Amino acid sequence: MDEELQQFISLVEGADVLVQEQCRQRLAASGTADATVSHVAERIAGITGTLQPEPLKKAVVLFAADHAVDGGKNESKGKNSKADALEIAGGKGAINKVAHRVNAGVLLLDLGLEEDIPESMGVQDLKVMHGSHYYGNGPAMTEDEMLDAFYSGIQIAQNLADEGYTAIGLGNLGERALLTGFIVTAAFYRQKLAGLQGTLQERNQVKMLSAMLRTHGLDAAQPMELLQKAGSPDIAAMTGFILSAAQRRMLVVFDNGVTGAAVLLAHALQEKVTDFVFPSAAYNEPVHQMQMTYLQMHPLLTGAGKDDQGMGSVLGLSLLDAAVQLMHDKL
Repeated sequence: MDEELQQFISLVEGADVLVQEQCRQRLAASGTADATVSHVAERIAGITGTLQPEPLKKAVVLFAADHAVDGGKNESKGKNSKADALEIAGGKGAINKVAHRVNAGVLLLDLGLEEDIPESMGVQDLKVMHGSHYYGNGPAMTEDEMLDAFYSGIQIAQNLADEGYTAIGLGNLGERALLTGFIVTAAFYRQKLAGLQGTLQERNQVKMLSAMLRTHGLDAAQPMELLQKAGSPDIAAMTGFILSAAQRRMLVVFDNGVTGAAVLLAHALQEKVTDFVFPSAAYNEPVHQMQMTYLQMHPLLTGAGKDDQGMGSVLGLSLLDAAVQLMHDKL
């Protein structure tokens, strides 16, 4: 990791625990019933440093890229991702409608879609490659491609903070993204895999996974190297974005096993980022559950979330709004 990046990461400061505790005590004295909303309110107080935060200015940022394009299971060659992206770019996607209901804008960033989409209002072309490579064939990205995406994420968060945004919902769009989320997450369990219990078949599968992680040198102790070898441009950009948003004390909601992989990597680079990130809905996918266990987090909402495109994060943004309103009503 270069000195400039280390210096930037060191600028991230944690939440104000004194204000957070003050908020907790006052909400407890007011007899507030909803424990989840109260907990979120306490965290917002610690992030913003006030018991009376301004109404949130919200956006949903979708990081788009296709994954493992040379992995042998790329049947659509990016056409499905392009169709979804164009629908969102035209304001006709499900995420557009849901985000509108919580008064959040939608920003789509093309970091690595296999097929190109035109720039338009709400769509930015930040493409560093036409889809990441399958990690089994070699590094998913070159170091330059990874860093370009990473620093693009940092800059986007800075731009949004400068424009007054205070709460961001993360989403992803792209094919085979959960495969990347899984292998990145597995690297964080590398030292624990041998102790996992299960059937003989499951134990054999764990042995194969452990061997694969060793063979390809996938180690969470080296997060930037892991990101290059097994990540993707969208996850790289999200990782930079999360670090940058934390540095600017923005609230960040993430949802599934893909956005969660970026949280894992950002946390590995700077543990204090978890003061600023909120897991939205519980997902049935094992990758998401592994991430929650590792990060010692509990999703805000118990209903199973949607798979991608930020749908789960929008639900989380609405809960942040409720928490801010609670603070104004009770404190």
